Amino acid sequence: MTFLEDYPKICDLRDSSKVTIRALEPADEERLMEFFKNLPESERVWYRDDVADPKVIHHWCHNINLDRVLPLVAVQDGKIIAMWTLHVRDYGWTRHHGQLRGTVLPNRRNLGLASLMVHDLLKLATHYEVERLVIELVPEQQAVSQVFQNIGFRIDAVLKNWVKDFKGRYNDMYLLSMQLEPAWKKMEELIYQYGTHGG
Repeated sequence: MTFLEDYPKICDLRDSSKVTIRALEPADEERLMEFFKNLPESERVWYRDDVADPKVIHHWCHNINLDRVLPLVAVQDGKIIAMWTLHVRDYGWTRHHGQLRGTVLPNRRNLGLASLMVHDLLKLATHYEVERLVIELVPEQQAVSQVFQNIGFRIDAVLKNWVKDFKGRYNDMYLLSMQLEPAWKKMEELIYQYGTHGG
């Protein structure tokens, strides 16, 4: 894919450590399993699929379709420490939408990594002719919601008891969105402000 020609790329984090950002590969299966094992169980239930199931991770790694999902991972010391994905569709009323999903391991948060990866996905979204970015969150993700609202995303809807996690619990879902170009420009401003840059 020519639009991924700049990857893998090495970036500097706020603690002066370096991280490699690249597309997910089939060989990442064990690393991705380990990544999700290292997420708190309370966060794993936020995913649409059961990320504790090895079959789910195997499917993700061996059925990569960049026409539908663009998965970026951040690798440090041979381990995946973050994963962010852009989900698109090429038909229907919402074909101009792109959906963002992802997280960073707890011990590598607040270093600018999520900002870097989301910024990259926002710029790569132009390849898919995405016009609007959409994020779906549950109330427990209030901190994540606030970060995106600071960028300019707004809450368009609150769907009551919309999702059911793998423990059978119902939860509300917040639907946030923002036009693409203002979003990635705001991300560039934030990255410059905090001095986190690609290297």
